[in-house]
Amino acid sequence: MNDYLGSSYLIWGVFPYVALTLFFVVPFIRMVYRPFGMSTRASGIFLGRDILGLATHLLHWGIFLVFFGHLAGLIGGILGWGTWVGAFFWMATLGGLAAITGSIIALARRVQVPEMRAMSQPDDYAVHGFLIAILGIAIYQALVHKIWGVSFTAAPWFASLWRLSPQPELMASAPLLTKLHVLLAFAFAAYFPFTKLIHAWTLPVNYLVRPYQVLRTAAKKFQNGWVLGCWEFKGVTDKSYMTYLAGGVLVVLGLIGLILPGPSMDGLVQEAQATTMTAVRSDAARSRPVLDGYPLYVSQCARCHGLEGQGDGPGAKSPTFTAVPRDLTTGHFQFISTNNGVASDADLRHVVVNGLEGSGMPGFSRLSERQVDSLIETVNFLWKDRPVPGERIQIPPRPATTPAMIAQGKQEYASQCTVCHGASGAGDGVLTKLRTDAAGHVIPPRNLRTEPLKGGSSPTQLYYRIAAGMPRAKDEWLMPHYANLGSERIWAIIAYLEQDILPPGQVANR
Repeated sequence: MNDYLGSSYLIWGVFPYVALTLFFVVPFIRMVYRPFGMSTRASGIFLGRDILGLATHLLHWGIFLVFFGHLAGLIGGILGWGTWVGAFFWMATLGGLAAITGSIIALARRVQVPEMRAMSQPDDYAVHGFLIAILGIAIYQALVHKIWGVSFTAAPWFASLWRLSPQPELMASAPLLTKLHVLLAFAFAAYFPFTKLIHAWTLPVNYLVRPYQVLRTAAKKFQNGWVLGCWEFKGVTDKSYMTYLAGGVLVVLGLIGLILPGPSMDGLVQEAQATTMTAVRSDAARSRPVLDGYPLYVSQCARCHGLEGQGDGPGAKSPTFTAVPRDLTTGHFQFISTNNGVASDADLRHVVVNGLEGSGMPGFSRLSERQVDSLIETVNFLWKDRPVPGERIQIPPRPATTPAMIAQGKQEYASQCTVCHGASGAGDGVLTKLRTDAAGHVIPPRNLRTEPLKGGSSPTQLYYRIAAGMPRAKDEWLMPHYANLGSERIWAIIAYLEQDILPPGQVANR
């Protein structure tokens, strides 16, 4: 795949390993060479003590809630457990609000109290900068964009790292802010062991009952129980605490990545594997293990279309979408190329690979053909009583564009299209509020002058939209089909649209 050669693989397939290596290895190096540096340094505990106490409690307990929320989201995202993903949203959001509040208070105290400024070091500010940025992006997405369920996407990708078979293509469809959030989190993990936060690695197991302040001394330096003369495993020093904590984290993540099965839903995967998906999954020539079939659907599609394809995913009502996610079980697909209004596998492939521009549905061009095939098979499986698509409309070669053709196209547009799209193409025709899709949502005519064409604006896609129309339901149409016009008149309309209606640069090769 091209991802292995490009920046995508470096970002999502290499950088995480670099960050995780630094996160887990550097603390042990520091413990060997600078054991007394494994502390928080002086915090000016008597300077603004009340404010410090509030900030500390909010920050620490908020981070604990965020951590366990992400753990729930990781497990739920891998297994397709919607309730766990919902728990992740509430735990991470509430914990994030508490943690970011505590971080802001602590940063303000550090800036405003002269004595704190004097004892502060650059990493004291950098740590808060990372925390505020990481938490702020996530909270903004959760409360403003309402992009819920992204753990369905991120969890399988994260698990692929622990399977030592990274799949960067799984993150390609994630929203931009989600990508930034994850990248900042890994960058913070890489920076973490070089800061005063290193003390977290020596967190005693008796944390809740230990003294408020712990001073590290050399008193236990020569205790029995050392292995190879350099380490201790009896649980009495910082080294053993760090060893067991790091080992525990690695074991938990290893279990998540290597042992937990893929998503399941009442036998759907097993039944699908036994029928339509078997051929896709049994391709022995594809040696690199990849996520495909229903688990891939959960990873890439369930956050919007839902685990059962009913268009009710946790992020389905995000205000960032200009169209509600499609109910895949009904199969009311609008961007078709057949003569009977039923989407073919080729039509599904076009939408999956390219997305629907301006709607909120991303394209999945980074997925392999095998993975795209498996998604199409999954959609066909979810599509109840899937009808047989008609023949694909044949597109004859395009004639050369001439002024006469453009003039003819203008006349055809005036007689066929203005009732919906308006005389200027601004979507202000007389039927602007009369059209609804099969679910009852009002579908206004496209403003051809300013709005992107969801299905693509290449000559091929324009031809299909005119000749095949856009179905609403069986034998019903959002946009009528005009195949009866003949290819000459259709090409004339396209020539006029490209010349006078569509914005410059709109025409593409999709």
